[in-house]
Amino acid sequence: MHDPWIETVTLKPATTPVTVLPPDPATTVVWRMTRAGESDVLVAGPRTKASYHVTKELPVCVRLRIRPGRVMALLDTAADELVDRTVPLEEVVGPSDLAERLADYRDRPAAAVEVLGRFLVGRLPHRLPDRLRLVSQAVAELAEGPGGMATPRRVDETAAALGVSDRYLRRVFREAVGVSPKHFARITRVRNVIGQSRGSWADVAAYSGYTDQSHLIADFRSLMGVTPKAFATGKVPLSSC
Repeated sequence: MHDPWIETVTLKPATTPVTVLPPDPATTVVWRMTRAGESDVLVAGPRTKASYHVTKELPVCVRLRIRPGRVMALLDTAADELVDRTVPLEEVVGPSDLAERLADYRDRPAAAVEVLGRFLVGRLPHRLPDRLRLVSQAVAELAEGPGGMATPRRVDETAAALGVSDRYLRRVFREAVGVSPKHFARITRVRNVIGQSRGSWADVAAYSGYTDQSHLIADFRSLMGVTPKAFATGKVPLSSC
């Protein structure tokens, strides 16, 4: 997807018995409906660690994942105020009839995406934040490295490449993305591991930018709550929530 604001769209509710929510540096806007016909719109902020839940039965669940660093422009709120929180959209943007309007699209989730997307883009200010380009460049550098190289740049290298100080980059990055540049890079590496087809853990570690297999296992356990092997076999801790 090449939308400048929304990175991914998910139209269907989870169908697996366990819903896995890996750490995520992005903020997601979620519209869902219950079997009783209740409609609500939520904002799920960046997650610093993974969580695992028994999947709820929902007839509709649409998720728009905002590109990291762009939530301030769309929702007029700092991303670091949303970290590890899920709140009603109205708590962020004020009173709105969006949830009621979306209820008419229960059987047309793709059309609901258009309605929700127009609502978000319609909130953009006439002048975009001056830091937006800087943060977007930092996100790309820390996620992929220059030119899409396999090993991303370190935070100090990224700051130098962008012509700003480490301290300044950390401050504006945390406000715009929600987590520090270092934690963003850690989350990105772990998410890359999850998305890979399994080879040897040593090969996965090398491809994902870890110093070695031990580094991968320690970082994965810290953010995912389980070892890579346990996760790959579905042995995850379920939340009581």
